[in-house]
Amino acid sequence: MELCYVVSVSTLREILEPLATAEARYRIVTSEDFVTVIHYGPIGLIKQSAFPVAYRIPEIPEDEGTLMLMVATERSRETNPFWMPVEKRLLHSSTTLPA
Repeated sequence: MELCYVVSVSTLREILEPLATAEARYRIVTSEDFVTVIHYGPIGLIKQSAFPVAYRIPEIPEDEGTLMLMVATERSRETNPFWMPVEKRLLHSSTTLPA
């Protein structure tokens, strides 16, 4: 089963910031068509993932107005260590939104 999320760059930053440790840190790089999450460890690059930009809201600052499409496949969940905490937070946020 694949789960899809449309997430702003600022929301992803908020999710990844508390996950940073001396052993792992994340950097988000935005381009015209993609948002790339780079996962660094003590000796350098561990993993990187790119997500397509789904929509840009021109009137809103870039971090908040740039929305990316994140698709969580079974394979990505197994091979990418950031998926479990990111997905847990996204699922929690989506179930606690006011109606």
